Amino acid sequence: MKMILLAGGLGTRLKGVIGSIPKPMAPIGDSPFLEYLFTFFKERGAKEFIVCTGHGGDSIRGYFGEGKRFGLSIKYTIERDLLGTGGAIKLAEAWVDSEHFFVGNGDTYFEVDLMEMLRFHESHGGIGTLALAYKEDPDRYGKVVCDRDNRITSFQEKPDGRKAGYINGGLYAFRKDVFRHIPANRACSLEREILPSLIREGLYGFPAPGYFIDIGVPEDYEKAEKELPLRRAL
Repeated sequence: MKMILLAGGLGTRLKGVIGSIPKPMAPIGDSPFLEYLFTFFKERGAKEFIVCTGHGGDSIRGYFGEGKRFGLSIKYTIERDLLGTGGAIKLAEAWVDSEHFFVGNGDTYFEVDLMEMLRFHESHGGIGTLALAYKEDPDRYGKVVCDRDNRITSFQEKPDGRKAGYINGGLYAFRKDVFRHIPANRACSLEREILPSLIREGLYGFPAPGYFIDIGVPEDYEKAEKELPLRRAL
């Protein structure tokens, strides 16, 4: 099972807390956040990773190397210029040799059954599947709207006042032909440009009840510092 991990963001909202450390390397106890992701995904069957790096990529490569001491296989892409989440995925295309693959955000920990999500994805036949997290207050993220068959019909950047709802959990399963829909050699956003354009190709939501946290803001990073070591012990 192959997974692209997006780890090239600048992490500007966390600079006051972690300084110049790249966001996926933010310390959680004695380990970087990214190590928690690798451990979780490995336990659920993912052992081949393509890590998309940019800012601070040397520290990620220096710590994890080729992944051997973690029981993983890790390759890296390096952004010379900021490409956004869509451009970063496109840069990894040459390393993807399977019909289906996963993409994950390097700053989001979401406890999803990967094999069950893959079965859902393949059985529905769409170009992509998003793991959906349920939030009582989705204002920070926006909502993902699905029909009764779990097919995504729209993305609401500004929720409509009914507070609770499903959000994009930052974990995706895609068919390889998704690369045809991502422009090469320019920056683009997976969330704002590519996903809305894929709705007509068949994009599905996979609701997952597992623990979810995004460390993109200081208050959630501090929450992760307290909670993730406890999750590892479960």
